[in-house]
Amino acid sequence: MVKKISIFFAYTIFFMLALMYFTPKDSIYFLLEEKLKQSDIVISFEQVEDKGFFLNIVDADISFKSISSAKINEASIIVFAIYNSVSLKGITLSTTAKSFAPLNIHKAKVIYSIFNPLNVSIEAVGEFGELEGEFNIVNSTLHLELKPSQEMLKNYQSSLRKLNKTENGEFVYDKTF
Repeated sequence: MVKKISIFFAYTIFFMLALMYFTPKDSIYFLLEEKLKQSDIVISFEQVEDKGFFLNIVDADISFKSISSAKINEASIIVFAIYNSVSLKGITLSTTAKSFAPLNIHKAKVIYSIFNPLNVSIEAVGEFGELEGEFNIVNSTLHLELKPSQEMLKNYQSSLRKLNKTENGEFVYDKTF
């Protein structure tokens, strides 16, 4: 009996891994790109490569309403049934954002998992400091917590005034869409 159960689990795991490996991740990416174009967000000049269990994207330029907004050096998209994530490295914002925040974001990660099905988790580290947050899918609410860097505290006070400061020195942003 134990042998039959272990064989069942082995086949199930093999099937799930094969399904994840052969999922057309580049087609999902291009579908996402088309959906973003409807909101006037265009991703261009990127190189897309399917690496088996994840999709690697290099040198992407992001434009919003035909205005260059950001450049992303590297992005990895993982699409599993129970865990999905987008990891971004080397993000440089457009110089138009210089008056609001520092331009370089070292890394950012967006995670959706069935273990927390109502929320999308957000993490980022950059010259602005460290950012953690969640987007609640049901209520369409965004909650962000910022631990600002010294540069952010020194040079971007006007941006920090729009956030609520907590007792421990962090800044919180809440928005409902």
